[in-house]
Amino acid sequence: MRKIIGFGVAAALLVMSGGHYLGFHYYYEYQRERATAQSVERSFPALERQLNRAVAFSRNPRFLKELGRLYLEMALAENEFGTAAGREVFLERAQNALERAIRANPADGSAFFEMGKVYLLYNFPLLTYAEKGRVYLKRALELKPADEFLNLNILYIFLTQWDSLAEEEKEFAGGRLKERAAADGRFRDRLRRRWEENYGTAAALDPILSAIGHFSE
Repeated sequence: MRKIIGFGVAAALLVMSGGHYLGFHYYYEYQRERATAQSVERSFPALERQLNRAVAFSRNPRFLKELGRLYLEMALAENEFGTAAGREVFLERAQNALERAIRANPADGSAFFEMGKVYLLYNFPLLTYAEKGRVYLKRALELKPADEFLNLNILYIFLTQWDSLAEEEKEFAGGRLKERAAADGRFRDRLRRRWEENYGTAAALDPILSAIGHFSE
């Protein structure tokens, strides 16, 4: 009986390791195809196929998150060059993949960041689900408070939506901004440059920064 049980365990481990290997095989194939693709839109069917194969063999949250990112890129492309209906279809696919990624690894702040962007893009430009999106963005920073990329991008989003924020959200964004500025003296300059790149001037940003300056420490 012990031999039979041992054989069963060994067989199960062999299947698991084989699935893990094939998952990464198809994931690396996806990366190679993406690196040589002229555009994500043209190569989307092949890219999606490789990622779906990776996910089929291994429920690695890394693969699921990348699949969500791919769908989000296609949603952004539909928003820019396609139709609102097409955008929503890809957003639903992105949401599904990212929900699975978060369930598999609830400590991955970058997956929450991607999910936040999904909700910000739903029904754009009305920002119907922006509040829910900010919940995910906030969680991303709670999980990775020192991540420079997440801090810059998420705080920028919060500041652009400043007038729509609840007081708790303003306190959170202001506190994070103060912490990052204290840790990195160039952080405010990078944030200002991002604002100027998109709006041409930081005139609307200065009153917000002034208000944040009056928050209690």
